[in-house]
Parts: sequence; structure tokens; C-alpha cells
Amino acid sequence: MEQQGVEFILKHRLFQSHRTSKTINPQFLLLSYPCRWHYDILRALDYFQKAGIGYDSRMQPALDILLKKRRKDSTWPVQNKHPGQVHFELEKIGAPSRWNTLRALRVLRHFQ
Repeated sequence: MEQQGVEFILKHRLFQSHRTSKTINPQFLLLSYPCRWHYDILRALDYFQKAGIGYDSRMQPALDILLKKRRKDSTWPVQNKHPGQVHFELEKIGAPSRWNTLRALRVLRHFQ
């Protein structure tokens, strides 16, 4: 079952329609923290690295987008927040994100 899910995501290059190659949902390209139950390319790539799944060329478009999002100070921002209760705000939209940076670095170390 897990392998079928992995293949489904890879078939869609993590964010694209397999028929038109257009972005399925623009929010898939926004880096969120906390993710809650929402999907984005960083969350998918981080799952793949945690699961020990090796590089697949169908990941490359998402990896390229992730690399383009790296800021000059070598951090990644929070680009999106999902609604829900928080006890205290850890990071602000547009600011450097420790959590997104950590996840992005883990992903890049695993796949490059």
C-alpha cells in the first residue's frame, strides 16, 4: 500500500497533473510550518528521506523548486500558515524558518 502511494506521488512529480504537467494546487509549492495535515513538496520530500527512499528523477522538479526557495542567508522561509489553534507562534510568514531549513537541509543531504 505504501509503495502505491509513493508511486502515485512520483507519477505526479509531487505537485503536477500527470496529464497536463500543470501544478495541481499552488499551495503545494508553499513551504508551511507547522504543516498540520496539509501537503506540500517539502513535506513529501522529507517523508521520502525519512523512509529511506532513494532519488528518483521524478523528484527533480520539486527539488529544483526547493533550491530556488533558499534565501541568500541559506535559510528557507515560512510561506504559508494553516489555520488552527497554537499555544504560541514559533515562526512568522516570510521570516527565515528554522524548521523548514532543517527539513530542506535533510532532504538535500539525502538526495544530492
